[in-house]
Amino acid sequence: MDALVAALEAEKFKPTVLRAVYSAEEQTYSRNVRTFMNHHNAWLRAAQHEGYTLVCEGDYVPCKGLASFPTFWPSDDPMAWGYLYQGSPRLLALIGREKYLCCHTSPLVAYVVNARVAQALCDWFDAEMSARDPRDYFSFDALLQWSAMGRGCHAFMPMKHYGEHGGKANPEHGAHGMRRAGEHRADNLAGPLHFLPQYCEGSRLAYVSARLKERLYGLARLATNKWMVRTNVYPYGISDRLEMAAVGLRRLLF
Repeated sequence: MDALVAALEAEKFKPTVLRAVYSAEEQTYSRNVRTFMNHHNAWLRAAQHEGYTLVCEGDYVPCKGLASFPTFWPSDDPMAWGYLYQGSPRLLALIGREKYLCCHTSPLVAYVVNARVAQALCDWFDAEMSARDPRDYFSFDALLQWSAMGRGCHAFMPMKHYGEHGGKANPEHGAHGMRRAGEHRADNLAGPLHFLPQYCEGSRLAYVSARLKERLYGLARLATNKWMVRTNVYPYGISDRLEMAAVGLRRLLF
């Protein structure tokens, strides 16, 4: 956590660390639900602020130059939000003349929300927590974006990840049959990282190996038609599909 805070401060951000404190009852909740609660606490704060709030988990490793990277969502959309890091992203559409990448992804390692989006996520949290047993495993991050979309929110991603997921997978994911046991990494990066990710355990070779492995994994997803997904919200034709495929190839090769 100290390395992340130092990196964000070096980028001229003013980070606030939210440390979770659970009641005796909440300690019986599944690990993933407790993570859900942690994000909810961040959304409550973001809903009280103007502009966008960066929310990131403790294992986020930002790229150097993060603060100078371009905005990757349409500024005229009050319900737009964005994932700085994705993890097996899927492209839904290219939006506007700028061709912003409207996407679906799951991990909430690092993302930005404004007050309206944060409030929509808070409303969804309340609905889910009242309908579920919090002691049961709930892959909330996989459902979050579809639910947010139903509330009028539109998620976007940059051409290259603005950082890496530096931690190891939650064991609950593997125990519940999640693909790759829940492990996910960036398939490209917008620049060098501020520090070596935790999963490397101090090995530069492990980092280089992970970069190659994830790049190949990204290309495999593109080749097996897992880069794009069609929805009734963003219909597209053959020419759109070709353009979206070209974007997927370009982000991995250049």
